[in-house]
Amino acid sequence: MAAGHSVDPARWQDAFEGLMDGIAGRFTRVEPRRRIRRLVLGLLSDLPRKNCWTIAVRHEVA
Repeated sequence: MAAGHSVDPARWQDAFEGLMDGIAGRFTRVEPRRRIRRLVLGLLSDLPRKNCWTIAVRHEVA
């Protein structure tokens, strides 16, 4: 059984938001905060191959 099937989506979302809240203070502007959020989601995604290009295409990190 894959781990994704045993994780409660609402709980995962809360944990992710907590992580993002914890690092938000490192970025003074909202644009970098949005960019790092999309980058982290890309790194956690189910993409078969993860690099800057595939993450940018999938999550529009620019």
